[in-house]
Amino acid sequence: MKTSLVVAAAVMLISFSASAANTMKPHHEDALDCRTCHTTKGKFQRPEAETCIECHGGMSEIPTKPNRWDKNPHNSHHYEDLLECTACHSEHKASEAICVECHVVEFPNLK
Repeated sequence: MKTSLVVAAAVMLISFSASAANTMKPHHEDALDCRTCHTTKGKFQRPEAETCIECHGGMSEIPTKPNRWDKNPHNSHHYEDLLECTACHSEHKASEAICVECHVVEFPNLK
């Protein structure tokens, strides 16, 4: 019985790891493995903003395509450039702009 529980747990862990790896966004697939981003908080925790900044640069360095509302989510008048990257961006699920919680805006290139 214990052996089958251990085997079942191992299969679930492998399945979870494989499914997380399969959900990486195309722009990161070739450049990253789990340890690139999950460095200080542990494998299944959100990375620190500094980890994102090492590759992408700071908020002012990230190109943002124009949108019909002329808004730059990387320079918000509410938060300036102080939000964590993971407030909007996610690698293993759909990213969501928190701006839409109060405003009618669209960021079609949100990754």
